[in-house]
Amino acid sequence: MSLNPRVQRLLVAAVAAVAVFLGLTWFLLVKHAPSSDAGKASSADAGRPPVADKTADNRHEAMALQAELQKKPNHVPILFRLAQLARENGKPAEAIPLLRKILQVEPGNAEARLELGRNLYDTGDVAGALEQTNRILTSDPKNVDALYNVGAIYANSSKIDAAREYWRRTVASDPNSESGKRAAEGLLRLGGSGK
Repeated sequence: MSLNPRVQRLLVAAVAAVAVFLGLTWFLLVKHAPSSDAGKASSADAGRPPVADKTADNRHEAMALQAELQKKPNHVPILFRLAQLARENGKPAEAIPLLRKILQVEPGNAEARLELGRNLYDTGDVAGALEQTNRILTSDPKNVDALYNVGAIYANSSKIDAAREYWRRTVASDPNSESGKRAAEGLLRLGGSGK
């Protein structure tokens, strides 16, 4: 049976849209770690056996940090680390109020705002994620991680043209950064050369 050419074009477009959607599910938002060396392994760790239960370690660390937070309720590094631990334990909703508290203390903290956007996205608040991430771009239009994340949100929302725009800006901002490289890869997957 032969299909009408218009129906054939619609079927091809539908199949292509589904393929693009399935291909985009791999795009993730950039994880922005604090600039300290706290998470890096040292040479002293080399002789130790691997930790059997990272969740238990995280709980222990969180309890110790909570005790310190009682003494210093607005201590940004403690709040940030608690937010990281919540995320590592698969609880992004618990990270959100901690990150919001950081932003009350330091409204210009781009790391906290980027992480807030990421955690909002992970809890299904796409509009909130875009709002927070775009606030970074208002004050720093070339923030490569924020540009990448906005592109990833759009790509995962099947807004391909917007994703291309932000990823092109990401590559233009810093092509050698991790986010710049990921944006270039994303553009290739989307069929855009980045030019």
